[in-house]
Amino acid sequence: MYKFVVSILLSSLLFSAEIQAQTRYVADQLIITIRSGQGSQHKIIKTITTGTKMTLLEEFPETGYARVTLEDGTEGWVRTQYLTDKPVAKAQLEWFKDQYKKLKDSQAGIQEELNTLKKVEKEHNALQARMKRLSEAAAKPILLDKENRELKEQNVTLTNEMQLISQENQILKDRSDRDWFVAGGGVMVVGILLGLFLPKLRPSKKSGWSGSSL
Repeated sequence: MYKFVVSILLSSLLFSAEIQAQTRYVADQLIITIRSGQGSQHKIIKTITTGTKMTLLEEFPETGYARVTLEDGTEGWVRTQYLTDKPVAKAQLEWFKDQYKKLKDSQAGIQEELNTLKKVEKEHNALQARMKRLSEAAAKPILLDKENRELKEQNVTLTNEMQLISQENQILKDRSDRDWFVAGGGVMVVGILLGLFLPKLRPSKKSGWSGSSL
């Protein structure tokens, strides 16, 4: 009898040693207890509900208990019959809801970033337009100064041309006055000469009278 009990205990230890740490869940619609040992005579450490996630450390089929660790670090024993290796529908639903919320939050974040990017792009375009206007405004004084210099140069050129024309007019006027002076002097000389020689060219009255008396 003693050898039989020892054999069972050794088999149980070997079986439990072969079990690696696996994830288990509380079966659907249950409230179970975590106890300090294998059996209802042991103290209740904590009560857990459907979908509670835990890590399976070891399992004893002969007692129907398994040693587990909760995510908050609580360690104890639970009835193996209440565990399942797949999350229950409620847990799956909660997981999908959580994933959907994360996806929705991510989408909202992306949309917010997109809106921010559009705002920044709009501000950038406005800044570019303003810089263009400022560049055009800054270029106007340069163009005005250039035009002013060109007008001044044209004015100097016109002034020089006017001076040349004025000098030519003065020369022409002086030449005309000189020609008129020469012409007038010639007329005067001719008049004087005519005044001197015409009387001599006329026949003498005394001579004529003498001939008629003979």
